[in-house]
Amino acid sequence: MVQQGLERIGIDRDGLRRINWNRWILPIVVIVIAAAIGMTGVRPILRGRTGLELGLIGILLAVVTLLVMYRLEWGLMAIVFTSFFVRFTIPTGTATNIPASLVVSFFAVMIWIFSMLLKRQIKLAPGHYVKPTLLFFLIAILSVPYSWLILRPDLFGQGGSGKSGLGFTFVQVGAVTLMVLLPAVMLMAANVLRDAKWFKILFAIMLIVAIPELLQRLTNTRIGLADFKLNTGASYSLWVVALSVGQAFFNPTLKRWQRAFLFGIAGCWLFFGAEVGATWFSGWMPAFVALLFLGFLYSRKLFFGLVLGALAIIVIRPDYITHIWSDAVNLDSNRFEIWQVIIFDLTLTKTNIFFGAGPAGYLPFYEAYYPGNAWVSHNNYVDIFAELGIVGFTIFLWMLFSIFRTGWEHRHQMPSGFLRGFNYGVLAGFVGTLFAMGLGDWHIPFVYNIGIPGFDFAVYGWLLSGAMLALSEMKTSPAVPSHASQ
Repeated sequence: MVQQGLERIGIDRDGLRRINWNRWILPIVVIVIAAAIGMTGVRPILRGRTGLELGLIGILLAVVTLLVMYRLEWGLMAIVFTSFFVRFTIPTGTATNIPASLVVSFFAVMIWIFSMLLKRQIKLAPGHYVKPTLLFFLIAILSVPYSWLILRPDLFGQGGSGKSGLGFTFVQVGAVTLMVLLPAVMLMAANVLRDAKWFKILFAIMLIVAIPELLQRLTNTRIGLADFKLNTGASYSLWVVALSVGQAFFNPTLKRWQRAFLFGIAGCWLFFGAEVGATWFSGWMPAFVALLFLGFLYSRKLFFGLVLGALAIIVIRPDYITHIWSDAVNLDSNRFEIWQVIIFDLTLTKTNIFFGAGPAGYLPFYEAYYPGNAWVSHNNYVDIFAELGIVGFTIFLWMLFSIFRTGWEHRHQMPSGFLRGFNYGVLAGFVGTLFAMGLGDWHIPFVYNIGIPGFDFAVYGWLLSGAMLALSEMKTSPAVPSHASQ
């Protein structure tokens, strides 16, 4: 079994015997010393935790290690599972902690890369999205040293940007990690997933979370054990609605009760978002956009029915709309002004319109030129434009368009009803994500807003998008759609 496990990740035992180990002694010693130093830093993190917590942490790490080495696909499943169920974090000495899902993602991606190196097969599956994603990696990484050329010492110590240039550099490293690791998880999923069972496991994890989460909202309690608590962000409502309705509409193999169950799950989430949390637009508007998208593809009559239903609510309940609007104006009335300052003042005149100010780089300028009145944008598009300039922003839009294009082109070429429904669901979720990015930094968390902990809420969206891209390698010849739009 050990030999089979080694072969799965590209390690040949005969090849190990032929290695000149004398050349590797120094690197191995360096790695061991670094690991010892790392454990010294981890020890304070583990102090004060209960035996149960330490045991669960140890079991989790051991299981993840074995699963990923046995099958890379299990690493992807572990990422999604960890983002929902594992609340263990690593302190950084600041107000921000590193979530377990980020650690597991980094570990899984690195094993995937090393497996390609060991096999001497450094190759990515072809696709429209590959080139813009790799270019986005490059410009995101280069933006950090570039930003050092435009940042001045007098910009530091103005508030949230940090007390020193060194401290802000650590902030930028965290920001660029989010920019690179999230799309890397997408690429890994696009190149690793090739069996329908993994898509079913992904769907099952996403759906299973909906049940206890709904119970939490109904009872207003938190379900969890010690630090391991179930927790979802605004992105989850979008994805559970999109995946459920995608299957209900476009999977012809489902039974009536299964469709009813999926519609019920989606309906509950939309109700809790639009009624209970109406003024939190990110909690329900992206999900409604995904529903409209799926309704339009399934039936034009259904689409117009949904639109008319929404308009009817506006007419029947004017107090509801007034409540939402007044609350939005009170809380977010200055967003357009913030975007105007970041784009037309800071980016155009204070930093660099072509390459931006680097990860989180616009905030020191904001605090310096608008002391006491600096804000984050709460908008992924504005953030990327300010951080990477026109060049990086164009590449980012290219990447987003290529992801959508890939899912759109093979939507009728799925080998099974489930995968067809899955593709439509993820495609709708991605459309909802494009809308959600205008409401907050949900797709690439901004380090001074949602922060690094926001990785939990963003990673499964990227991974699901990668799963949709992987379907391009499983597609069949074009088929006539199972139903015609009416």
